[in-house]
Amino acid sequence: MKTSRKRHILVTGIHRSGTTFVGKMLSSAPGTGYVQEPFNPEYGVTGVDLWYPYIRQGHVSESYYAEIVRNIVSGHAVYRKKSADGDHFFKKTGKRLLGSRDYLQYLASTKMPGSRRLIIKDPLASLSSEWMHKKFDMDVIILLRHPAGFIASTQRLGWNYYFLSDIMTQTQLMEEYLHEILAPFNIASMKQWQKGALLWQCIYSILDVYAERNPSIKIVRLEDISLAPEEMFRELHKHLELPFTKKTAHKIQESTGSNNPVNAPGGKVHHLQRNSRQLSNAWKRSINRNMAIEIRKLAGPVGEKYYGKDW
Repeated sequence: MKTSRKRHILVTGIHRSGTTFVGKMLSSAPGTGYVQEPFNPEYGVTGVDLWYPYIRQGHVSESYYAEIVRNIVSGHAVYRKKSADGDHFFKKTGKRLLGSRDYLQYLASTKMPGSRRLIIKDPLASLSSEWMHKKFDMDVIILLRHPAGFIASTQRLGWNYYFLSDIMTQTQLMEEYLHEILAPFNIASMKQWQKGALLWQCIYSILDVYAERNPSIKIVRLEDISLAPEEMFRELHKHLELPFTKKTAHKIQESTGSNNPVNAPGGKVHHLQRNSRQLSNAWKRSINRNMAIEIRKLAGPVGEKYYGKDW
């Protein structure tokens, strides 16, 4: 008999892949608590200072990160108190005194009475997800987003891809997975969106391997959720042995309905109420055909595996 009912859940994938949306929907199930990006080196828990850390059994930093994860799931981790650039005086003061909103939510999720199942939403833990699955018996859901959709989303926010630099400093990661992918490229001369497409290939070529050798790790395309949200979430809840309630169904309908806008307000990172059906291919309005062809090439074989040869 499966025992996943009591296992914590990691919702991961590359950033801007829908992990916040999926994590929030799953956390509407009774008996769950939501944890926001503990591996974020700017706003997450203290002790994590690297973007996309790669940890596996026998890794030089395994014991260090194992202690961090134990603290996270036991409710003993502490989030950084860093203020955002747009925070007003009272918000900055509140963060200094009480901690960030993410930390307060974390405390509520881990300190409430009763055994709770944590929904850990964290794209930055993706390269350590197989290790967390095996060492801590976590269920893992990997969100996959079309590489052009990922590029369009990061461009909307004006983000660059400095994460690639942290990935390339990790010697074991490069030796075991990424040297052959990155060796042909002069990354310093690439445009930002080209770096983004290459980053997409790096992340998902590894996550695809994790899923191949761990059948219970589930990869889900964000576009499939966008086109049939309630059906897909019912499948996810069943897979994770989470109850699918009327409250969950209502929250999904409210967040994905056709009355919602397609695009998020300018500059807003997370806006959960969107017209999901139109959002699934909204990237086509901002990515031209020539750019899409180049992104497809840079996304590599894993892009073709999940999205075909023709976009």
